[in-house]
Formats: sequence, structure tokens, C-alpha cells
Amino acid sequence: FASQLPFNLIGEAGAESAAKAGGDGGKGGKTEIKRTVCTHCSVGCAVDAVVQNGVWVRQEPVFDSPINMGAHCAKGASVREHGMTEHSHRLKYPMKLVNGKYQRISWDQAVNEIADRMQALRKESGPDSVYIVGSSKHNNEQAFLMRKFVSLWGSNNCDHQARICHSTTVAGVANTWGYGAMTNSYNDMQNSKVAMYIGSNAAEAHPVSMLHMLHARENGCKMIVVDPRFTRTAARADEFVRIRSGADIPFLFGLLYHIFKNGWEDKKYINDRVYGMEKVKEEVLAKWKPEAVEEACGVKEEQMLRVAKMLHDHNPGTIVWCMGQTQHTTGNAVVRASCILQLALGNVGKTGGGTNIFRGHDNVQGATDVGPNPDSLPGYYGIAEGSWKH
Repeated sequence: FASQLPFNLIGEAGAESAAKAGGDGGKGGKTEIKRTVCTHCSVGCAVDAVVQNGVWVRQEPVFDSPINMGAHCAKGASVREHGMTEHSHRLKYPMKLVNGKYQRISWDQAVNEIADRMQALRKESGPDSVYIVGSSKHNNEQAFLMRKFVSLWGSNNCDHQARICHSTTVAGVANTWGYGAMTNSYNDMQNSKVAMYIGSNAAEAHPVSMLHMLHARENGCKMIVVDPRFTRTAARADEFVRIRSGADIPFLFGLLYHIFKNGWEDKKYINDRVYGMEKVKEEVLAKWKPEAVEEACGVKEEQMLRVAKMLHDHNPGTIVWCMGQTQHTTGNAVVRASCILQLALGNVGKTGGGTNIFRGHDNVQGATDVGPNPDSLPGYYGIAEGSWKH
């Protein structure tokens, strides 16, 4: 493979050495290194932006980042297009539509006109007449300040992309063990002995996250991919399971059937830490026999048993999901079923286990934790007074 690389076209970037020396890298002007984070997905790859005279001219992945470890995907390699200040379509100053054409206006004029209009709407129709849209690409501080402004305004009319992204995950996970976030981390996946991807095509949606899975594979981790399509992620799997779209719950409960029937659940863990698993076991054994599971999701009993045994034999194990689960009308229930499976196997609260939930935008988790959710206050305190008044 190395012999195929175009070494005649590759030269030393020299950005870091030029910046340390205060030089210009031979290009003229001041060169600076600005460390930032890729804005394309939730992996959070670190990027060193090379800035000359205030212009982002090139970039390098950060090799000492524990997340991307010097790797870049095609999306990350294009992140410079988002940050360019020259020849960019990004809005750099306020503009107002006048007689069908946008005209540049001052910041003072923009702030005053918007504030006056909002005050007029509030006086005429009340604070709920204004709806404020946040962003899952805001950092935590921006999201928190926006939520505080909405509260100051006297309304609760605000939201952001999480509503059509992973809000079902937040609710499902929080209702299962109290807090709506992934339990482990990308790095911790390297400690897993088995990983089941269900509702995730990480190789395309979160490419750099696959680095950690591939390192885990080198350590003997088994990989199961559950998907209606044979994806690039499935191409790396030890076991590919093709299910009918929307049949995630029958599949997950079908696994639980074999786990309970063969006594593969972690009985001590369940006794010490889990409430209500006996009711789950009763329902699964009564309603989700192999024939019913195959009819619902299209997976034969032999493969269901093989996957269940793989999950039991290789401990600890993790489950990875993305919006392949959350976008169903039953998304919240699918999330809870995934959590219940991990609880039955005793995989929650240990390194290499848990639920690794890959979000969509780069800060959808942080923005949801502290920001503009209409159904909760920062920190997931409820809207009702009894939820937050101590």
C-alpha cells in the first residue's frame, strides 16, 4: 500500500515549526495555529487551523488528540470551508431587506430594530408570541445564555435540532437509569469484547469513531451490525443481521428471549442494581418466542441464538446506536429496549460496556444538557416549580 502513495507530491507541512519561530512559512505575513474542533458530527475531532493574516489557509489533524489520534475524514478535511473569512458565503455583518434587496446595516441599527420589534410584539401579544430557535452547534456557554435569555423574556418557546435528532434517546435513557447521555466513550470502546451496532452506520456517519472500534478488533473484540442494509459498517462485522426496518424492538426482545431461556442474564447484577427485570423476563418469554420474532423482524432463530450467545460469551459488551433508532415512531421504546438488554447482560456501569450513543451535531449533547429545550430547564430540571425549587 505504501508504495502506491504519491510521495513526490507530499512535503512537510511545517505549520507548527513556522508558528513557533514566529515566521510566515514562506508565504508572507503572520502565521498562527488555532486549535479548534470539527463541526460536522459528534465525534469531536481536533483540528489545527493554520491562519495567515487572519485567513484560514490550511489545516492539519491533531495527532495528540485522544479522539481522532491524527485522523481526518472527508467531512473533517473540508471544515476549513466553514471557517473561511475570505471568498466565503458566510454572513459577516448585519443585512436588512430593503425594497427587495439586502443592504448592509450597522450592528447598533440591527440590535435596536430587532429589540424594538420584539418589545412591540411582546406588548401586543405577550412573550409567547416570539419563538426562538437555538442550535446544536452552539457551544455550552452560548446554549446556556440563550436559554437564560428565553427565561428572562418570560416564555418557553425555544428549541433546537435535538427535537428531530436524539431527543428520543435522552428521554429513553433518562427514563431507564436517570440521565440522558451515553454511558461510556469512544476511547472506552477499545476495552469492549463485543460491540453491537444497531441503527448506526458509523463508517459513513461517524468515520473517525471507527478507529476506536478497529483498535478494539485488534484486541479481539467481536463486532455485530444490525441493519436493513449491508453498509460499509456491516462490511467490517463478524456478524451482519438484516432486519426489517422498524423491527428493532422484536429483534432486541428476541435476543432477550434466548438470554433468559438459557440463563445467560447476569443474575447478581440484576439483583443488586436493577428494578423490574422480572416483569420484562415474564413478558419476553411469553410473547417473544422465536416464531413471533422471525415473523416480525425476519431473522431466523439460529442467527438470533448465535448473536445472543456472542453477547453473553464476550463480556463486557457495548451497544452503539444513532438515529437509525431514534427516527422511528417507536424511537423512545427502541432506546429503552436497548438499555434493558444491556442491563440484563450486566453491561452498564463498567468499562468496555454501556451504551455508546453517537449524536448528530457536534454539540447536540451539551446544548441539550444546558440549553434551549422547551420541555426542561438546564440540567434537565422540569418546568414545573416543584422540579427546580429546593
